[in-house]
Amino acid sequence: SNIMLAPLLFLLAFSNAFAQQDSCQPKYSDQASCDADSKCTWCKAGAVPSSCFEKENAKKLPPGVFVCDSVEVMQRKDGPPSWMKKAETARWVVHNTTYGTLATISVHLNGTAFGNVQSFVDGDETFTTGTPYFYVSEMDASQQDIAANPMVSFTISEASIGYCAKKGWDPEDPRCAKVVLSGKVVEVTDSDEKAKFKSALFSRHPPMKSWPSDHNWKVKKLQIQDIWMLDFFGGASIIDPADYYNVTSF
Repeated sequence: SNIMLAPLLFLLAFSNAFAQQDSCQPKYSDQASCDADSKCTWCKAGAVPSSCFEKENAKKLPPGVFVCDSVEVMQRKDGPPSWMKKAETARWVVHNTTYGTLATISVHLNGTAFGNVQSFVDGDETFTTGTPYFYVSEMDASQQDIAANPMVSFTISEASIGYCAKKGWDPEDPRCAKVVLSGKVVEVTDSDEKAKFKSALFSRHPPMKSWPSDHNWKVKKLQIQDIWMLDFFGGASIIDPADYYNVTSF
């Protein structure tokens, strides 16, 4: 379609423009010889042909589009992994955001879907698990829904941390990653796990410490069964939870 063709043509033009100013591209046409030159690196992109670039030029390529062999080129501190790394991107989004929209089947609206903003963590600033943990009261409407049916969907977006605005992307832009985690909400009963994630919640949501003590707060978590993510043009990705939890760094 024309919608899909436009970004592909843009990427092709972008790559060709760099090629005209790059000494590595005309010199090397294969990955091995390119990477053997300390000044060059081989870069791949799903939408345009792979090519050899000077490392300094490679650093200027769209980082959400190109994946380069050079570690120094791929070191990024301002955003998620490459859009080609789906499980890693999903884990990055989950760890770096602190709230999302929890969708339940409402007991108050005769079965209508009900969305509610919900704070969460998957760890504190020192560790990540990929599993959302919540600090909640049974007085909350969403928790009353969960008592009747614990199956939920939890939507998280990069837009909530300002990354998409920084890039000039609308929250609905496919490049503004959004992850939907679906599964079962359960109460955390293990004392060590409960203490660990209560501490993590208080660390990343300090006001929680002073919430009313008579609300009978509980630590709960989402047991993930399905993962849907949209983070680039071309449609959403279904991520296997096993791949998601096997991610060790992002």
